[in-house]
Amino acid sequence: MKYPVTLAIALAVIASPHQLSAQASGPMDVLERQDLRLATVAERMLGANDSLCRQHMPLIGLILHSRDQYSASTAGNAFANGRIAVEAVLPGTAAANAGIVAGDGIAAINSIRTDTMTRKDDAPLRDTAFEALADAASPVALALVRGGHERAVTIAAPQGCRALVEIRSSNSLNARSDGRVIQVNYGLAARATDDELAVIFAHEMGHLVLEHRRRLTEAGVEKGFFGEFGRNRRLNRQVEEEADRMSAHLLANAGYDPAIAPAFWRSKLGKRAGGGLFRSGTYPSPGARARLVEQEITTYLGSPPAPDHAAHLLAARDVPFVR
Repeated sequence: MKYPVTLAIALAVIASPHQLSAQASGPMDVLERQDLRLATVAERMLGANDSLCRQHMPLIGLILHSRDQYSASTAGNAFANGRIAVEAVLPGTAAANAGIVAGDGIAAINSIRTDTMTRKDDAPLRDTAFEALADAASPVALALVRGGHERAVTIAAPQGCRALVEIRSSNSLNARSDGRVIQVNYGLAARATDDELAVIFAHEMGHLVLEHRRRLTEAGVEKGFFGEFGRNRRLNRQVEEEADRMSAHLLANAGYDPAIAPAFWRSKLGKRAGGGLFRSGTYPSPGARARLVEQEITTYLGSPPAPDHAAHLLAARDVPFVR
């Protein structure tokens, strides 16, 4: 989550063309730039692979945020139109075509007033708004606030896989998925090219499509320290390999050349993100990951790679892990 945004990342020296122009910007600008890059990749991947998912949502093209994600000094006037607002709008999407712009407040989603929404557990209010938006059927009715005036818009949007996607305010080279949320750390996104960011996202989306969190929980598999031993380690490693293999299919379906995945794992950034000398035993080495994805491409996608339903991987979703 972004909140509270203290952002040592705004001061960190990262040798990346994506960040050089951002170092003079404010903390929110720095995060929003990477949020927009990630959301652009996600919109493409979630839409192209909708048929592989069992949970869906309308792809409107909005990035939402809420005031409680930021410190008072960081938020500035971003929430002048309401406590839930539009952080950014993806160009060419249904939201952009409807005239929605960054800074618009969200007063209602399909007749649910946002001023009645409450936080769930430790999640920000943005998550509650996202769930309402994801639950909505297309066309989606929104009430927007701009300059003190409220107006209604109705948006017909395509369907895609359901996932809350965001940049996490951390400089570490990690990404993660819990079956509902896909997060990429700022430090990793800022160092990655657009193709590398697509590979990173595809791996995490592979976990979501294959429902790994549910399957591991049902099997009683632990993560963290105890995830490094015995059966826990074996099954945690299995899902990482499955996600790598699935990433090739997700990329190809979205029009990327899946060869960018093995290229990433052989790159300097891929080797660092893969753990280096201190890699967890639940992950194969970056070189092994590159070879695994290459084998998947050769066996199932052909040359040139063609879109594929990945039925051999999807079939495992309803098969309990071997104890």
